Amino acid sequence: MKLNRREFLALTGKTAAGAVIFAACGLPERELIVQSPVDLPEDLVRGEDAWYATSMGDFTNGDGVLVRVMQGRAKKIEGNPDHPVNRGKATARYDAPLQLLYHPDRIPEPQIRYSKSGNLVGISWDQADTRFQEALKNANGSLTVVTNPLRGHLGSVASKFAAQYSGKHMAFDSTEQGVLHGAVKSVFGHDQLPTFDIANAQTVLSFGADWLGTWGSPAQFGVKYGEFRSQSDRGYFIHAEPRMSLTAAAADLWLAPRPGTEGDLALGIARVITTTAGLAGQDNIDAFNAAVPGGLNDYGIVDVANRTGVSIDRIEKAARHFAEHTPSVAFGGGSAGAHTNGSFNLGAIYALNLLVGAVDARGGITANPSSALKDIPASATGASFEAWEAELAQWRAGNVETVIIRGANLVYGMPNSVNVREALSHVPNVIAFGTVLDDTMDLADLVLPEQMFLEAWGTDIPEPGPGYQVVGTQQPVVGPTISREEAGLISDARGFGDTLLAMSDGSYGSSMERLVKGALSDLHSTGSGSVSASTATLFTNGALQRGGWWDTSKGGSSKVGKIGGSAATPEFSATDSLGKGDDFTLIPFQSNSLGDGRLAATPWAQQTPDPISSASWSTWAEINSEQAKELGIKEGDVLLIRSTSGEIEVLAYPHPGVRPDVIGIPIGQGHHESGRYAEDRGSNVLSILVDEKDTETGALAWAATRVRVQRAGRRVKVPKFEGNVEARQVEPGVPILVVGVGETAHDAQEANHHLYQQQFLGGDDE
Repeated sequence: MKLNRREFLALTGKTAAGAVIFAACGLPERELIVQSPVDLPEDLVRGEDAWYATSMGDFTNGDGVLVRVMQGRAKKIEGNPDHPVNRGKATARYDAPLQLLYHPDRIPEPQIRYSKSGNLVGISWDQADTRFQEALKNANGSLTVVTNPLRGHLGSVASKFAAQYSGKHMAFDSTEQGVLHGAVKSVFGHDQLPTFDIANAQTVLSFGADWLGTWGSPAQFGVKYGEFRSQSDRGYFIHAEPRMSLTAAAADLWLAPRPGTEGDLALGIARVITTTAGLAGQDNIDAFNAAVPGGLNDYGIVDVANRTGVSIDRIEKAARHFAEHTPSVAFGGGSAGAHTNGSFNLGAIYALNLLVGAVDARGGITANPSSALKDIPASATGASFEAWEAELAQWRAGNVETVIIRGANLVYGMPNSVNVREALSHVPNVIAFGTVLDDTMDLADLVLPEQMFLEAWGTDIPEPGPGYQVVGTQQPVVGPTISREEAGLISDARGFGDTLLAMSDGSYGSSMERLVKGALSDLHSTGSGSVSASTATLFTNGALQRGGWWDTSKGGSSKVGKIGGSAATPEFSATDSLGKGDDFTLIPFQSNSLGDGRLAATPWAQQTPDPISSASWSTWAEINSEQAKELGIKEGDVLLIRSTSGEIEVLAYPHPGVRPDVIGIPIGQGHHESGRYAEDRGSNVLSILVDEKDTETGALAWAATRVRVQRAGRRVKVPKFEGNVEARQVEPGVPILVVGVGETAHDAQEANHHLYQQQFLGGDDE
């Protein structure tokens, strides 16, 4: 049986749960190539493309992708139809990393700074290795490895490397620092984020999390949302968030509570359900009451409406629909957990699932199992802001000799109040890995060019997963690439994991490739899962070509606990000392194209219009249009946004989809270093956040900053796609009438068409 690669991918893509029998297919050897040819001449034009399966590493939450490669160069990234997480779907952000791969400002070689204030100078890898080894030797137990949250083998290598040198491994995430994971753990006993079975729910109730835009894996949620809307009644979707995100725009009912009152709103909904006969069974009410020790006495609907700013009618409507149209699922994240009472808010939200029997149920919340690979992390989140304050104090005190940074732009991602620049200046050896210079590398003594996910080996365990064990594989799909001018390599980069392994004692691996293939060989020995083969080699090749391995028989289970955190009124920073202006609650939100800023260096991401405002290439501020009119603020006005941590400038974007007294500003711009397309563009909203923290976890309460807003006295045109033509009411036309077989126009009109037709088709009896 002869198969070409396209036919092979079609075969493997028939089902996410099916098995591939390699021995029976008689695949030719050339079809089992899992790496693109490294030595392929750049000028060899064959007119043929090849597709390789891999995972996107740092740029998604475990999505599987296919990469189109021609003449040794990656041309296109699409969703892998065989991968159980995103099932072939993609987002607008998928292709942007290609521009990092071939970026004109990509770090070409290792660079060293001989003094803290000196310039970076190119050196060889041999010299860089020597300097690296000296820094490790001098560390003598005072070492910190800083990365973005890592799952899979790269996370394991980073942690073991830090432990080998008696140091610590700390993860940094500007917006997720354990509040969500803590709430899920306290309510359901889950070590990993659970699966939200949106596709099989009749009612979806979400709080704060822009899951169709930027939260978790939007490609995964988009697939489920499509299935949810494909039901006969289209399902019913309720979303609570102070600003209209992409997710809020898709909701049937949008609730806009005051920031920090999302937990009150959730318990107000619970109060309606528990006090209205027939909305919930007694067993479910008892389970809910056990999880909410304080009870619901303080959550009468009138009091909740006053605290949240959401009307009684809308609270009751949400509660009744959630309880009456089951299966239902409730979940939250994002800004709902970014307050001083964030743990309480999310705990109350997730506890709603107990009222409708949604725990470990179809159309509800399902636990994800532990990692299929021994000692390989299946979950990751950033360290708390409180922990980072303590760590930075150690740096300032000179107690840390060497800091290794990868995938974490600390200078950009932390507020001005902690002064990361000053802390890094007291660390003798700062070693930074990356693809394009960033703000943190301004303080690095040694800068090492890092391979991207398209060039390196690895594994990834999606979070949240699909409810069963999944191991995504990452393989090199391109080799070293010659620059357009043929002057040499675009970047003489090495993998972060391989570099650490080269500096280690070899006790936990010699290369990432061997670690990955060894792990796949171990999976072969289990005899289960989505890939079946007679030998470990065939199994490994099959898993790599398929983009991973998954076992639908290995699920998880829940153990209901109690919500954590304080139910106290959320606290916000003061504005008394900030001078003239008007006070607003600042709600930062991740850019739909730039994310948290990691894609800001790419012009494709920069030019992608925001789906709500259609703005791009800038930093804008969403402000309620009626309030803007009262304050004399017009679109394009330059606004000064001041907090006790600093000041930034943004462009005004009056918008009806945001609560009064709330101002929403996207994260992602404002880099001083990030390549020619992002450098000194826009403003960094993260820099002016204050140091308020969640009382339970110590995480940064990044939605607890109050700011004072003042017009700067000048105006700049907002770069956007939508234009400036305002809609105005006109006389209605005659709507379309769809008439079925044997049906009169009158019958069709009475059955399913709106009132305008009555006046044109004589439907009234008058």
